[in-house]
Amino acid sequence: MGVILFKKEEYLFEPLEGTEGNGSAKIARFVTDKISSSLGGGIVKMEDCKFPWTVQYDEILFVTEGEVIIDSNGEKRIGKEGDSFFIEKSTPITYETSSQGTFIFCLYPANWSKQR
Repeated sequence: MGVILFKKEEYLFEPLEGTEGNGSAKIARFVTDKISSSLGGGIVKMEDCKFPWTVQYDEILFVTEGEVIIDSNGEKRIGKEGDSFFIEKSTPITYETSSQGTFIFCLYPANWSKQR
């Protein structure tokens, strides 16, 4: 496979189910276990909402627009454009934004849901 280019106009954004609040979130998963058994990735766009989740993988987030808040056990960390997060596997968190935020995510392993 070598190198794959993902063009932004070809991203397929789907609603991110399970969000809370007045807004919504969309996710485009482009590096899936069909491409890589070890690494996954994509983009999330959030607007005025929260998404509680316990990560089942190690994850890196890179904030590309706006502001993204990661709440872990009541401790909120605010990332702005250009900032990054590392989230360790099995950590309960809430992704949130009070306005708008977009981030790129990378996770390992990509096939986490098949390993349960």
